[in-house]
Parts: sequence; structure tokens; C-alpha cells
Amino acid sequence: MGKYLLSFTACPMRRPECVTIARSYLDLRDWKAVRSAIDNDDILMIRSLSSRKRIGLELCKRMRRLSEEELQILADCGDSAQETTMCWVAICRTYEFVRDFLDNVISARWSDGLGDLPQGAYEGFFSEASLTHPELEALSEGTRQRLRNQLFQMLREVGFIDADGALLPHLVPFALEPGITPEERRFFPTATFTE
Repeated sequence: MGKYLLSFTACPMRRPECVTIARSYLDLRDWKAVRSAIDNDDILMIRSLSSRKRIGLELCKRMRRLSEEELQILADCGDSAQETTMCWVAICRTYEFVRDFLDNVISARWSDGLGDLPQGAYEGFFSEASLTHPELEALSEGTRQRLRNQLFQMLREVGFIDADGALLPHLVPFALEPGITPEERRFFPTATFTE
């Protein structure tokens, strides 16, 4: 079993910046050129060069997980719900930690009819995940807190939880539903898909 990729602590979803990156890639057709545009031309409008590099690296890592057709949707749709869905698919494809949390916590609680995400749910997941991913044990308390904060911020941005930790039913945009594979439906544990 490989190590978890935990670099999502660098930034939450950042939907507008992902749209900009998708457009830049479709114009340039070269990920190195996109990174150069982020770092040197400041297309994401992030003042600090070190922040541009860190955030740009992470967002490009996610956007590279989308197909050209998906990048086109992200670049052109102009609909925040569709953009959020495409960003979330990219996040879930990139980070096994996020997928495992969805499967083992959100999906399990939703399936059991439990309508909230209590404080201890994350801590329980983290402790259990540490048994098979010992790299988690080596994290500082600050890094552990950043992991939790960024994960929960993204869950709120996508609309799975509210500010009080209540689980919310999620509506996948109808136009995107056919493109979400049966395997990737697990990325949306509180959604009801039409058959």
C-alpha cells in the first residue's frame, strides 16, 4: 500500500483558479507552459511568488487528472455547480486520503441514516487510517489540524456538510451526471443518481 498524498493542505478547492488553469492549458496544450504562466505571469493573481508556486503546483496536479473534455467543461461551462463538481472529481482522483474519508465516514454515516458529522468522526478515521498508513503517525499536530481544516473546508465548498457539521443531500449537475463513472459515484456519497 502506497503512502497517502497529503499535499492538499497547500490549498482548498480554489474553483476560480482551477477554471483559469483549465483555460490556460487549453490555450497552451503544455503543462510546463501553464506552470510558467502561473509562476511568471501571475495568471492566478497571487501576489507572493512562493505562494503562486505552491498553489500552482497543487492545482495543476489536480487538473492533470481531468480529461481534455472535462477541462473543456471546466473552462467553458460558466456554471459554478458544474465547475465545483469537476474540481471535486479532480480532487478525489488525486487524493486517496479524501476518497477513504468519503467511503469510511461520509458514505457510511449517510447510508446508516446519520445526518451529521461529529467531531470525533474525523479523529476516529485518522486513528484507523494510521494503522495502514504509518506516515500519518509522523505528522505534527499542526499538519494534522491543517489536513482536517482543508478537508472540511472542501466538504463545505462541495456542499456535503454545512457549517454545523450536518450532512447535506448533494445534487450533481444533471449535465455532468452521465460522465461520472459508476466507480466515481463514490465521490458523491450524499447524492442520489438517476438510473
